[in-house]
Amino acid sequence: MPAQIFSMEARENGGARLALNYKHIGRSGIQRISCDLPQAGLLQLVLFAEALSLRKRFGRLIASDVSIDGLKISYDPARRDLHVERQAGYSRQTAGLPIADFHFEMAGMTDICIAWAEVTKNGPALKRLLAECAAPAELEGLLGRDEADLAMHQLREIALLLLAQETSTRGSALARKLRGKKSQDQAREAVSGFVLELAAELVPVSA
Repeated sequence: MPAQIFSMEARENGGARLALNYKHIGRSGIQRISCDLPQAGLLQLVLFAEALSLRKRFGRLIASDVSIDGLKISYDPARRDLHVERQAGYSRQTAGLPIADFHFEMAGMTDICIAWAEVTKNGPALKRLLAECAAPAELEGLLGRDEADLAMHQLREIALLLLAQETSTRGSALARKLRGKKSQDQAREAVSGFVLELAAELVPVSA
């Protein structure tokens, strides 16, 4: 079930419109899966795409999926395409989506989400602290300097997206640390630790 056209269109409300035109083997005509994603849903999809990309860089391919309001996109290392499923009421549609097409469209959505994160109240402070985070020593040994730099860039982007969301939540402990002059070292330690946790989860730094 090869995808014919996959597109992501940004909306003014911070979300996006997903559309996938495809053709079922043995059926005539083109089928269509489409849905609107809220801002939080778009962020989930961007994080899913970034994690897939980072794991591919390390050759650490594992099964994973993301579910957003009736839409489910799954990755299986044994399959060439992503599996897309859309459930709306009693209607269920499924289709394959080439991974390269998915990443091509998601690149623009990632830029949009990064821009949003950078202008949140704590975005500038988070970006500054993330820039100060040293890369895990194992990265260069696994990838070489250039690829390690690219991997660290992706880790910082994922961390920025997650931490901008977390610090935008009322009562966030990290947000309080970022605001306090006397707690900057604690904030720096928290951000650095978070990046190391991401690295441990997403890349084989212990290999």
